[in-house]
Amino acid sequence: MQSTVFTILFVKLLCLTLHGMTAVLAELPSPSNIRINSVNMGLVLEWDPPQNHTEKLTYRSEYKWKSVRSSYQYVCWNTTALCCDFTSHLNKFGVYTFQVRAEREGETSHWVETKEFIMDEHTTLGPPSVTLVSSGANIEVSIEDPVLRISEFKEIYNHATFNITYWKEGQEKRAKRMTGIQLHKVVLELEQWTRYCFQVWVVTERFFKQSQPSNVTCESTPKAKDRPWVMALVMFVVMAVSVPLVVLAFWHCYRVVSFLRPKVKLPGHFTVYLLAPQCSSILALQSSPQPDEVYHEVSIMPGGTDGERAPSGGRNNIMHINQTD
Repeated sequence: MQSTVFTILFVKLLCLTLHGMTAVLAELPSPSNIRINSVNMGLVLEWDPPQNHTEKLTYRSEYKWKSVRSSYQYVCWNTTALCCDFTSHLNKFGVYTFQVRAEREGETSHWVETKEFIMDEHTTLGPPSVTLVSSGANIEVSIEDPVLRISEFKEIYNHATFNITYWKEGQEKRAKRMTGIQLHKVVLELEQWTRYCFQVWVVTERFFKQSQPSNVTCESTPKAKDRPWVMALVMFVVMAVSVPLVVLAFWHCYRVVSFLRPKVKLPGHFTVYLLAPQCSSILALQSSPQPDEVYHEVSIMPGGTDGERAPSGGRNNIMHINQTD
C-alpha cells in the first residue's frame, strides 16, 4: 500500500518536472546583438533576430528616461522591422535606457536591455560641410557645423573648433594640419597653379568630441590672376590675328560690291536698250502692215545716144522697181 502511494507521487512529480522543462524549452528566444545607432542627436535602436530561429516574429521596443519616468514607454510594437527610431521622443540632454523583446501569437521572449545612453555625450557628430573658393593664389575655406536632428549645434556645443588638413593633390602623405581654428572661414595663401585638397573635423570643448571627417574637397589656384602677363600676351596674340582678318574681310566685301556696282556709267542709248523689253523691235515689225508693191513698165527705145544699141533680139526689157509709199 505504501509502495503504491510512493509510486503515484513519483509519477506526478515526474510529470510536473517534464511540463516545466517543456515550458522552458518552448519559450521564445530573445533578440540578439542589440545596439544603439546615434548620429547628430538622432537615435535608432537596432537588433538581430534570435539565433537559430526561422519563424516569423514581431518585436516590441521601449525606452525609459532616467530621473523623469520610472516605467518604460513603448514606441514600436507588433513590427517585423529590426529597428526602431526614437529620435522624436528624446531630449537633447536626456539619459535613457532602451529594451526590446520578441513576440509571437501571445508568446513573448525576455526583455533585452541596453546600458544608459547620454544623448549629448554619446551621440556621434557627423561631418561638417566644406566649401572652397579660390581667388588668385588664395583659397578660402568655408565650414558649416553638422546639422543636428533635434537641436541646433550651438545650443549644445557652443564652444567648438576645427582641425583642417590640406595637401597638394596626389601628395596626401605630405599633408599639413591646422588645429584649434575657431573661425568658420579661413583664407590660405598657397602656391600658384596648384590643386589642393582639404578635409575638416569639428572638435567640441564639451566632452572633447571629434566629428566624423568631411568629404575630401579639392580646388585649384586660378592661373589668370596669378600671371597677369599671360593674359596680356594672350590678348596681344588674339588682336594680332583678328585685326588683319577683319581688314581682309572688309577689303573682300569692298571688291565684291565694286564689281557688282561699278562707278563707270553706260551711255544713255545702251541703258534704254538694256531696259527695253526683249524682242520689241521684232514684234514691231511683225505688227506693221505689209507695203504694197508698185510696178512701172519702162520701155527702152532704140536709137538713143551714140553708142547705145538696142538689146539683141529686138525684145523689150522690163525693170521691176519695188517702191513703197
